[in-house]
Amino acid sequence: MTQKRSICLLTSAQLVDDARFLHREAASLARAGYEVTLVGLKRTPAQDQVPGVNIIAVPGGKGVRKTDTLRGVYAAARSRRADTYQCFDPWALAVGLLIKRWRPGVRVVYEATESYPEVQLQRQDRPMLARWVTYAAVRIMEYLAVRRADWIIDTSPTRARRFARHGRRVSIVGNLPPKAVALQTGGERRSWIVSTGLICRHRGFDVLLKAFALIASKLPDVRLRVFGRFAPDEGLENWAREFLKRHGLESRVDFPGWVTAYSDMFTELRSCSVGVLLFQPDWWNDYTNLPNKLFDFMATGLGVIASRFPDMGRVVEQTGCGWLVDPTDPAAVAGALEHALTHPEECRARGEAGRRAVLAGYNWETAERVLLEVHDKVSR
Repeated sequence: MTQKRSICLLTSAQLVDDARFLHREAASLARAGYEVTLVGLKRTPAQDQVPGVNIIAVPGGKGVRKTDTLRGVYAAARSRRADTYQCFDPWALAVGLLIKRWRPGVRVVYEATESYPEVQLQRQDRPMLARWVTYAAVRIMEYLAVRRADWIIDTSPTRARRFARHGRRVSIVGNLPPKAVALQTGGERRSWIVSTGLICRHRGFDVLLKAFALIASKLPDVRLRVFGRFAPDEGLENWAREFLKRHGLESRVDFPGWVTAYSDMFTELRSCSVGVLLFQPDWWNDYTNLPNKLFDFMATGLGVIASRFPDMGRVVEQTGCGWLVDPTDPAAVAGALEHALTHPEECRARGEAGRRAVLAGYNWETAERVLLEVHDKVSR
């Protein structure tokens, strides 16, 4: 039997125990027989372990300290002498391409889970000139990916077009949950609305609170549960708490914080009825996104209320798992929430349609096959 090649997964921006990179991709490659190393940022005090995956954690840093992070990623990656380097961000891609330059037989896979050039322009923590400089640098890195990477992976068909139009091979490996999540059913559904992930304006949290205030007096049993952390430097947390106090809603909106264990999040979701995704249209990454939380909501049988965007809208409409809204309009969001919560049978039916769609194909087992096909072709 031919020995499988070694693969080194690189990220200079994410924690080593990120659910997609460690628990899905690295774990899948290890089960397939590859020798797998994952290099990423250190979590304190410790990170998860996955059988067959060697984890190397390096200190994270921003600004000038980012250089130290990249040195650590490069040193760890080069020491592995892997056959293939799969790079999860442009700076990790720079590391992979540098190694490829000195070892021509190396294969490089670029996994573009976001449109990284636009990310640089949208950063509010930097002066505009610095944003444009990093935007240009990342565009150059992605241009090199088009020319020099052996394969490209994306999570969104719309975003993948920027590579495909240059004639490059792009495979879609979605942000999908394991099929086992959708196989678990039962539990009491309460009249709870749920939101997960980063709490910020560009993901519509202020719109969600305004919509909730519009329906709160009509539906006194409804609660909103918000799992995640507030984005720093937005001032949104102070605004949100003052808004809730002003409307007398403090007791009806819960902020449990970030759920660390991936499996625990699904337990929390199964007690709710409606999952909300209100990504805003002025952020290209969000407009073209197919976020894991959409499929997490579907897998746990929630009725979904989502932004009327191309890729996300296609999934919601094709599966019948929920309702699409204008995410900038609190009244439109409130109308969808009120309809879902006052028509519980329809809401359950839409949630069940989403769960069946996950079992039928929107699951990690489907995405895993694409990932393994990529590495099989790259290794030839």
